[in-house]
Amino acid sequence: MPFGVGIGEVAGVLRETRGIGQATPRIAVSGDGAAELAAALTAGGDAGAVTVGGDPLQAAVAIWLLDGPPSPAAVAALRRLTRAGTPVLVVQRGAGRVPYVVPGDVLDGSSEVPLDDLATAVARVAGADGPALASRLPVLRPAVMRRLVGTTSLTNAALAASSRLQRAQLPVLTLAQGRMVLLLGLSRGETLPRDPQALALAVGPALGACLAVGLGARALVRRLPVGGPLVRGAVAYAGTRALGAARLRL
Repeated sequence: MPFGVGIGEVAGVLRETRGIGQATPRIAVSGDGAAELAAALTAGGDAGAVTVGGDPLQAAVAIWLLDGPPSPAAVAALRRLTRAGTPVLVVQRGAGRVPYVVPGDVLDGSSEVPLDDLATAVARVAGADGPALASRLPVLRPAVMRRLVGTTSLTNAALAASSRLQRAQLPVLTLAQGRMVLLLGLSRGETLPRDPQALALAVGPALGACLAVGLGARALVRRLPVGGPLVRGAVAYAGTRALGAARLRL
């Protein structure tokens, strides 16, 4: 394919996106008021994406509701989750030290459960499971999509500014942008068609837009009176962020 973007690389991005879309990660909620929080998280979405009780070790994200300091049983559960590598968020009513959880992952729930803050925290700790969770839980979509645009923009900025990138930068940045655009669609509940012709019609314009942004950014860098890694990084960041913002509006 032209501009160094190979069919195999595009197919790899499509396979990754389809695989993420077929995954069924879930959130486990435990503690007093877990049923009410689960209902709020699943509003308008898939009730099976959030479980109450059961084994939180099998979840993509575990949310623990606490009244004051944790009980010995809660401390043991938090220790077990942390050691297993399961992301843990705590919503705490009142005060008290919460061991095994970093302070930034403890949210103040004294008045009511901060759903917007909780969605932002879930998007942060869920990592690669974020888009699949958002596809099933509409309440998470704004936060997951914002984070996806932000992290891809920063990553592309770092790649563009790096002197260690051996490959041509345009295909690398374009593929990252294409992955972002496809995952944004997945996050809002879209699915990739299996028919090759329908797939081409679905993803062709998006990938074409990414390539156009990349070519425009490259032309801009070459015409600027100053250059260097910081300039390349800034242009890559701005182009990726603009592409993500445009996709969010569509």
